[in-house]
Amino acid sequence: MDRLNAYICFNMRAAMKKIDRLLSRQLDEIGISIPQSFILFCLQEENGLTLKEIGGRTLIDSSSMTVLVDKLEKEQLVKRQLDAHDRRAIRVFITEPGLAMAEKIHFIISNLNTLLFDLLGEGNQKEFMHGLINIVNGIDD
Repeated sequence: MDRLNAYICFNMRAAMKKIDRLLSRQLDEIGISIPQSFILFCLQEENGLTLKEIGGRTLIDSSSMTVLVDKLEKEQLVKRQLDAHDRRAIRVFITEPGLAMAEKIHFIISNLNTLLFDLLGEGNQKEFMHGLINIVNGIDD
């Protein structure tokens, strides 16, 4: 029988738990959660998306999305507006304070990326990212 650490899925889960703990601690210091940071990054890439569009891009389910955006709106990091063309749709926009928060998050995540790439070692980084993307794109939900 194979040892537990011989399974890719176990090692990926163990790595993600450690990464999540480290990132959560750092983001907690600036008062934001990991999913909230993903929402801000998503809106920084393309502002004015619907909750459904944000959820699709960030892989956050719709039941969590409303609560997360409510918190971001309460902190004035995002604002909701009715869609001018479809009054049933609500669009979410990042605010100036939201952009400033996204810059802080970017600094934290860039430092984490540097650490992770250093741990992978020179020459393994591109192959790792390529393999990871193949896994993400190759497995249907």
